[in-house]
Amino acid sequence: MPLARTLLTLLLLSLPAVAGGVLPAGSGPLALEVAGAHPEPGDVDGDNVKDEVDNCPTTPNGAQVDSDRDGQGDACDADDDNDGVPDARPDNCRLVANPAQENADGDAYGDACPPVDTDGDRVIDPDDNCPFAVNADQRDLDGDDRGDACDDDLDGDKFDNGFDNCPTVYNPTTDTAPPFRQPDADKNGKGTACDPDEGLATAPAGGTRSGGATGTGGGTGSGGATRTGAAPTKDTRKPTVSLTVARRHAGVAVGTPFVVPVGCSEACSLQARLVIDARTAKRLRVGARPAVLAKASWALSGSGRTYVILDWQRRARTALKRSRSLSARVWVVADDLAGNTTTVSRKVTLRR
Repeated sequence: MPLARTLLTLLLLSLPAVAGGVLPAGSGPLALEVAGAHPEPGDVDGDNVKDEVDNCPTTPNGAQVDSDRDGQGDACDADDDNDGVPDARPDNCRLVANPAQENADGDAYGDACPPVDTDGDRVIDPDDNCPFAVNADQRDLDGDDRGDACDDDLDGDKFDNGFDNCPTVYNPTTDTAPPFRQPDADKNGKGTACDPDEGLATAPAGGTRSGGATGTGGGTGSGGATRTGAAPTKDTRKPTVSLTVARRHAGVAVGTPFVVPVGCSEACSLQARLVIDARTAKRLRVGARPAVLAKASWALSGSGRTYVILDWQRRARTALKRSRSLSARVWVVADDLAGNTTTVSRKVTLRR
């Protein structure tokens, strides 16, 4: 996307500064699934495509792929090739119409669609978030469904990488009129969100790290959010929360951070977990109940977005070793300063 267009379409948000990313902590129990919304007006799913022209307005799909040209993007279309066989069945040719599902050799692909891997990264094109750029790990930092290998804006702050003073850390403008500039308090060319010299290396305003990440309202991680201090206010409105984590993750390993992009409409404490269900946990022999593979918490001192980097738990190594691919769910719980809670989740696939 050209820089001029990027700057003209900037949405004015305020994000507490985060140096070099966020720092992890523990989390508490998770439950009810609630639909999430992106805090940026006009782009509900945060994929940098305006709602009025987005073919999946509530599902991140920056590439806007619509294989059957029915006006509904593949990311939110239950039948991508419109052959009457739902993708979830699963359809053995998800992007090529083959209602009879012929499969003479009995492999995972129908006769109508022998697997194609244009860029040779061992991820077939229908599942590749950069089909023309080699990226076997399918990493997608900002969760916009464009892989980092082909994304002009890695952190989703609407500044192209070549002009971004924090290319991999969300550092949006706070200017209300042109020229739109990114925060850089000491004017050294390194943005406030990723400059340790600005005194932000340990935590953003209103947040402290690991084992007790607290927001301005006193939310704590590790064992569940608790709030102390000021008496409850009359505010009963739940915070609006966005969760734009990528749906597919390749090259997953315990030694590699699992990053969860999260947004909140107001100051809130955030708790995130990566969980496998009881059936999967039992199959992998890591327990008889839903198992937490990774977890962390963080806090925002105001409306904005951040990245929560999850800590892998001991059982994760066993689970990933025993399965080349597994389904899991990312859960995020957000508590605002008045004690209102919103919970969002998203199903993800992990591949090592």
